[in-house]
Formats: sequence, C-alpha cells, structure tokens
Amino acid sequence: MKRFLCTVLAFLLILCAVPVTAEAVAISGKVVRINEYGHAKLDITEADFTGAGFALGDIVTVTGGSYTGDMPVFNGYYTDRGGFLLRIDPNDGDICLCINYGNFSEATGIVAGDEVTITLKEKGGALETQALNELVYSDERADFASDVVFANFRPVVEGKLYRSASPIDNKANRAPYADSLIRQAGVQAVMNMADTPEDIAAYIAAEDFASPYYRDLVEAGKVCARKMPTDFAAESFAPGIVAGFSFLAEQEPPYLVHCLEGKDRTGFAIMMLEALMGWSPAQIVDDYMKTYDNYYGILPGTAKYDLIVAKNIQEMLCYVAGVEAGASLAEADLKAAAEAYLVNNGMSGEALKQLEAKLD
Repeated sequence: MKRFLCTVLAFLLILCAVPVTAEAVAISGKVVRINEYGHAKLDITEADFTGAGFALGDIVTVTGGSYTGDMPVFNGYYTDRGGFLLRIDPNDGDICLCINYGNFSEATGIVAGDEVTITLKEKGGALETQALNELVYSDERADFASDVVFANFRPVVEGKLYRSASPIDNKANRAPYADSLIRQAGVQAVMNMADTPEDIAAYIAAEDFASPYYRDLVEAGKVCARKMPTDFAAESFAPGIVAGFSFLAEQEPPYLVHCLEGKDRTGFAIMMLEALMGWSPAQIVDDYMKTYDNYYGILPGTAKYDLIVAKNIQEMLCYVAGVEAGASLAEADLKAAAEAYLVNNGMSGEALKQLEAKLD
C-alpha cells in the first residue's frame, strides 16, 4: 500500500511538472477597405476583439498575406514616427492596422479582401505607453466651453491668418461652427490640406451641409484644396505646402489654413508661416499646443504635454531646420530654413516675397 501511494505521488508530481499550454488568444478577420491614409480597416468589431481577450496596451502579432509583424494595441497614434500599431478608434470602435505617419498598405502589401490573423504576444506589454499617451476627445459641442474651442479656431495673427478644424467636412460635427467663425473673421482665402475639389463637392451636396460661407469661397475660387498625407516627410507633402502657399500669395488676407482637425497637417503649415514671420521656437510650440488644450485639456507642466511637444512639433521644427530630432534649436535660423524648404521644393522667390509681405 505504501509503495502504491508513493507511486501515485510520484505520478502526480510528474504531472505537475509538465507545463500546461493555455489556448492562444487569437482572432481572424478581413480587410474591408484601405482608407485615404493607407490604414487597413478590419471587419472585426471592438466587442469581438475585446471579447476574444484583447485590450488596449497589449502587444499582438499580425499576420496577413506575406506580412507578419508585432505591434501594440492603442486607441491613438502613440508609436514613434513610422511605428506600426493596431488602433481601436475611440469614437466609432473601428479597428485598423496603421503606421504612424505612414501608409500601412504600401509598407506591407496588405490590401482590401485579405484575411488577417491577430494573435496575442504580450498581455499589457505597452500598457504604460497607452496610459501616458491616451488622448480621446468628444464630437459633441456641449462638452466644450465655447464654439471657438470646439472648432479649434483661433487667430495666428489677428486679421491676417487663422487656423481651425474643417469648416466644410462635418465628420466631427465641427464644420458649421468653424464656418460661422471664419465668416465672422472675414476670411478671404483658404488653404485646405485635407480634401480634393471632388470631396468638397460631395460635402456641399450632403444632407447635413451647413457651411454656406465656405461654399461661397469655393465658388469664388478662393479655396486651394489639396489633399495631403499626414506624414510631413512624405514625398507629396512638400509640393502640397508649396502649392497652398503659392495660392495664398496671390490672394488677399485674412487667410485660413485647415485640415480635418486643424492639428498636424495644419500644424506644420502654420509652423512654416510662423517661421516666415520670424516667430521663435517657443512661440511656435505654444501656438501648436493650444490645439491639445482645446481638444484634450492638456496644459504645460504635464508629462503628456512634454511628450506631445517632443514627438510632434519639435520633430517638425527639427525636420525643417535640418537637424536631428530632439536637437537644440537655440541657434537655428527658422526663417531662413523655412524659406529654403519652400524654394527648394518649387516655390518661386517672387511668390515667397509676396506671401511674406502680406503676412508682415
């Protein structure tokens, strides 16, 4: 009996020593479309994704076509420039495979119709980054202090240059408010960095269209519509800046520069115009970051504020100045750097002088 009990005990110990492999957390779906930025939207719902065991801050392995790679799960673009991520849109729950400031489809070869499998690699492996970066804002006017804040509208130079969220694309419910504000400011010419003329025609034909002032500007030939990528280092970005600035040089201010949110593409263009006007890096950063106060309530002195400065506007400034990201700009001549950027990318010296004179 004693020998039998010892044998049973030994057998149980052996069983306990054998590792038990849990069933892998995985989900599969198809790419339903590639959006205008090259992100791959999946047919997987947020409920199914989280129900399968995934969460924000996880690191997953994505396999589709000939591509296999690891990436974090975020609800915003919290990777470094060029970093891959699976993004859960905080507004509508759409799940997309993305590259921050890049084109996921072009980089991976994944196209609409491809099947994709997502497998959990590390639970919570990027949770700290998600928590530090998390930025979610509302599309409801009642959640904001004023129309100005909601539309992310403000003068850069009163009576000459303004920036805002889109006054024509009502995707985020801000267009009517922005349209009213640019009318009150007397805007005479617009640089639209988010849309094509065909896009604008579609907005005007939409049932919820409520931007009559913008429509009047379009019909008067006062809007330069040039859909541009979000990546300021993309090959097509500089020609878009030059086209927009050359157009403004031929018009009379006040000018408006906008994209969809009036944040990153607009932020780069406004940074360039501010540099042409002789603004310091500190002044440019302050104006750029007002958007993050408007949308997210992020103020100076916080870790998120410093992180956004370093990852966004500081990188833009360094890019134009021709120095490494994070380098000091204390000795940089931003006006000369902005002028060189524009001329080297095709803007005529005459148009540049005209634009500078009108902003003076």
